[in-house]
Amino acid sequence: MNLQCYARRHGNQWHAICTDLDIAADGASLEEARASLAVCVGLYIESAEALPADDRRRWLTRTAPWHVRWRMALLNALHRLRGSGTTPLSFVLEPDELTLADA
Repeated sequence: MNLQCYARRHGNQWHAICTDLDIAADGASLEEARASLAVCVGLYIESAEALPADDRRRWLTRTAPWHVRWRMALLNALHRLRGSGTTPLSFVLEPDELTLADA
């Protein structure tokens, strides 16, 4: 399962969010924020797998509120239209990028 994510710069920090699971992480660079988000998402999924089926389903289908998803998609579209640098605001986390505790 690939997860839709976005990143935004806030001053000297980067803020990354996985809108498919409503999980966020920060970092000093885009790469650091993305790596931190991958760790957080990996640990979240690992924790969800230990839950009973009903709870696990709820945890793994929890998305960010619609206004957060909408805002991030809009900011990404504006970023692309303006041609604001080469740094992408949206990215996809793939399963092999997630850091699990037993890895």
